[in-house]
Amino acid sequence: MKKQVIEYAGVPVGITIPDGDRVKFIAVKYPVIDLDGGVYRSVGELQLAIHQHMAKSAPEDQAVFFGAANSPVASSDRKVFNAA
Repeated sequence: MKKQVIEYAGVPVGITIPDGDRVKFIAVKYPVIDLDGGVYRSVGELQLAIHQHMAKSAPEDQAVFFGAANSPVASSDRKVFNAA
């Protein structure tokens, strides 16, 4: 496993770092700060956690992501994982 940037709706929200056979999430955006330090079996499990967390978030926490989802630069071009 290696470090990886995690995006939500095209906005970098954190990174993962290896933690044994799991990944640890380090949040860098306030809307996902409650997930900071969480340990997950896979990036897919983290993706689900981010989706569930954002679904319960207040509209003002989601506002930062509104314009980013249609960004002209695809996340695959930037070597990141988009959780949205």
